[in-house]
Amino acid sequence: MEEFTQNTEDVIETETVDCETEECTQQDKIEEILLNTREQGEMIENLIKHQIEVKDEMIEKLHKELEYYKQDAAEKFVDQVMKAIIKVRKDMGKLIASEKWNTMTAENLQEEYRYIFEDLTDLLEQQNVDAFTTAAGDGFDASLHMAKIEKTKDPSLNKTIKESISEGYKKGEKVLLPERVIVYQYNE
Repeated sequence: MEEFTQNTEDVIETETVDCETEECTQQDKIEEILLNTREQGEMIENLIKHQIEVKDEMIEKLHKELEYYKQDAAEKFVDQVMKAIIKVRKDMGKLIASEKWNTMTAENLQEEYRYIFEDLTDLLEQQNVDAFTTAAGDGFDASLHMAKIEKTKDPSLNKTIKESISEGYKKGEKVLLPERVIVYQYNE
């Protein structure tokens, strides 16, 4: 900005000196001022254009950086989930490869199945994913439930849940998988 001011003063001084040596008329002085004003306007316009270009470049750079961080966060999340799934799979693979596998009783298999269930539940909890179920008699909510309809002649049961078929899953307030339920529908 200092350079701009200095250049403007140089232009004014140069023009003024020329005008004083030529015995300018009033009209010449006005034209000289107009010319200086136009030149200054052009210089300011060029300065503004350059500042806009710099700003646009900075915005573009920030957008790219934001996308990089978003992508990196998503990849980290997926990696974390995959590592947990790999751990469960490895545990299952070790059991299948062991000598114990061929001699396992139904009770042993049930126990191993419970361990896997617990591992998967822990994985969901680590990701702040919670299972939910709705009690029989509660109202149906399309944002939480996937309905299987059962007709009823009782109007008081209309749009109430008869039973939960399978639990739903939420992460915070976001429903990841709706609960499957049987819902009464009044039919005259």
